[in-house]
Amino acid sequence: MLELQEIKAFLEDQSNLIIDLNISAKNMNRLFIDKYEFEGKIKEHGFFQHHIYQLKFISVIQLSKLFSPKKNEKRSFHRLCNKLETSEYGASLKELFESNQDKLTEEVKGKSEVVGLVVEVRSLLSSHNELINRVIALRDQVYAHIDKKSKTQYITMDEIEILVELANKVYNLIRLRIFFWQTRFEHIEDWSIDYVLLSMSENKKRDIEKIRLKKGLDL
Repeated sequence: MLELQEIKAFLEDQSNLIIDLNISAKNMNRLFIDKYEFEGKIKEHGFFQHHIYQLKFISVIQLSKLFSPKKNEKRSFHRLCNKLETSEYGASLKELFESNQDKLTEEVKGKSEVVGLVVEVRSLLSSHNELINRVIALRDQVYAHIDKKSKTQYITMDEIEILVELANKVYNLIRLRIFFWQTRFEHIEDWSIDYVLLSMSENKKRDIEKIRLKKGLDL
């Protein structure tokens, strides 16, 4: 029996993956932009080159977990759709549907509407099938293990952002229709690397000013 708590736990785990994705994608994009005076020089340090690789690695792995149709992906959208479509519903879900009957909002009110939601989600996933398959191949053939016989797999930063936005959209569609609630995943200010770059640029500026001042005094 599929109960409400199981769906909540499933969505909570997916939410953690999607938060991670939004932070990684936005910070990766930020690292290709120079905003502050000494930022370009600072980002020449090997740490930042490696960090970009790490952010892409994280993005590919987490996207694969969400979008792969493989049965061993425990928190994929496909697995959630299968659960919603094929499971017998427990008392807590039936009570939710009953409480939604008189609402004028978009919450599902029975099995037929849940199936309609699943069809909508699968359509969204299918519309990005080629890109999703490339991400999964990149995870399987490059990041999970090196397959020397595989074809070269590549995904751009813009394509990663497309799939992150898709993950946001699909998750919020499901959560809206079941719980009438959404998450603004795109707001990542508390995890933005911009603060680090600003601080490092300002520190670099102060160090240079101190050196110039010291040289002036020495003269």
